[in-house]
Amino acid sequence: MKYYRTLAGQTNRKKLKINQDSLIVKKYLCNQIDWHLFGVFDGHGQNGHIISQLISRLMPKVLEYKLIENRTSNTNDIKQILINTFQHIENDLVDNSNIACNFSGSTAIVTLLMGSKIYCANVGDSRAVFFYRLGDTWFNRALSFDHKPNKQIELKRIIGQGGRVEQSFFDGKRQGAYRVWLPHDEIPGLAMSRSIGDLVAKQVGVIAEPEILRFKIPNNGFILIGSDGLWDKMDYESIQKILHIYYPPLNQIDVESAIQRILGETYTKWDQMDSARDDITIILIYVEI
Repeated sequence: MKYYRTLAGQTNRKKLKINQDSLIVKKYLCNQIDWHLFGVFDGHGQNGHIISQLISRLMPKVLEYKLIENRTSNTNDIKQILINTFQHIENDLVDNSNIACNFSGSTAIVTLLMGSKIYCANVGDSRAVFFYRLGDTWFNRALSFDHKPNKQIELKRIIGQGGRVEQSFFDGKRQGAYRVWLPHDEIPGLAMSRSIGDLVAKQVGVIAEPEILRFKIPNNGFILIGSDGLWDKMDYESIQKILHIYYPPLNQIDVESAIQRILGETYTKWDQMDSARDDITIILIYVEI
């Protein structure tokens, strides 16, 4: 059972923005009854919404083709197929799409469900988490990690390729999120260290290669995938309290109710804490093993 919602953000003057998030829900990948693909793509920059839409169209087609071509279930092979899929899409964007992406790009997070195994491939700061219960105790397992440029491994690569990682200069001081800059210019100011697109940032160590985590599902539970519009305001404990109400879901309506409640609480927190609001996209999947 799965459900998804997406909500456009708004400016600090309460005007709705173009929703730059896109998503995919593809069941029965390669005609396999227990292979399913889910993904969230959060665009940024002038053409971010176009890029995220392109990725959502290409991702299931390219991945399905590569899985059929290779005919394998070996873990290392699946990981390499996911890496190759991301690179294929990056190449299509740059070489074939005619979309200006010097200063535009997108996050990309996909979860490939293969029986009781989850493969999660991620670039950027959208996020996937698996929530499950053993007895009366709830657990959560991160299926991805945010790619921020001040993380040690990311910072080392960017500095090694001549980039700078600093906060923005505002009101006479450096403040806010750490961003990627060219060595002698205040561009591009990208707040993530991996993405699809963002060609200027690619000159100084930003990459489109996904980090891939594999997880064997220990019990029935929920996969929750969201853009940073969700995770900027909601912590895991708050989400678990909502999921607890609907566990186990009796039908699709319960899953829909759970995600609607998560979206509602996220919206309320944005409204209470900020004049603007980021796009919010959520996919919720109940998995039974």
